[in-house]
Amino acid sequence: MMTAVPMELKQFCLCILVTLCCSSGLLAHTLELSTLEWPPFSGNELSEQGITSQIISKALSFENHTLAIAVLPWNRAARSVTTGQTVGYYPTYFNPANGLIFSDPIGASPIVLIERKSNPIIWDKVSDLNQYELGVLKGYINTVEVDEMIANGSQKFETGIDEKQNILKLAAGRIDTIIMDVNVYQYLALDPQIAKVTHLLQINPKVLQDKTLHITFNNTQEGKKWCDIVNKGLAKLDVNAMQNAVLTPTK
Repeated sequence: MMTAVPMELKQFCLCILVTLCCSSGLLAHTLELSTLEWPPFSGNELSEQGITSQIISKALSFENHTLAIAVLPWNRAARSVTTGQTVGYYPTYFNPANGLIFSDPIGASPIVLIERKSNPIIWDKVSDLNQYELGVLKGYINTVEVDEMIANGSQKFETGIDEKQNILKLAAGRIDTIIMDVNVYQYLALDPQIAKVTHLLQINPKVLQDKTLHITFNNTQEGKKWCDIVNKGLAKLDVNAMQNAVLTPTK
């Protein structure tokens, strides 16, 4: 014979069920970030919108959250955070001087010189680059030393609209070398137009700087909250192994 369940117990169990359902709904949120077309790290045409997007999504999944991405021109992506339109953008280099908040690393970025085989860049210290004309991109961070030399006028440089244009200018002999992430160069080398000139080019054997990639968040309560959430998820990942599984390792 079944025993009747007291009304008070039914009501208590119903309250617990409602609380659990509400809590589950509150815990699952979507982090909205802006990024740029910077393959293989991020971009609309890439699988799962690039390896850094995959890493962030995986980190968020550990914390029961999801990622939504707006791909914008780089300057607009950065400005969307400072104006409060989005809570964060990526991938960025660590730069605490700008007053924003940076996540733990979401990837690695070896910065190298791309050169013509017929005109290798000979350098020991960074100031040795002053004798060469560098190809750089407007609004992009290079290294602290290089950017300081550009700012004080000691470094010759020419600004390109994108990295593909700079590679073609280098191959044509219009500039001496370009500064870029080695993974980006190796990805762009597969472009049909770039593939026609890669036999003229090579990666300088010395790495200019090994950098890490981050999400930059607003220095607000919301930004700090999401930075903590992402960092908890990243702590459960081997970020470098995940990146290396997708990208061609540096030779």
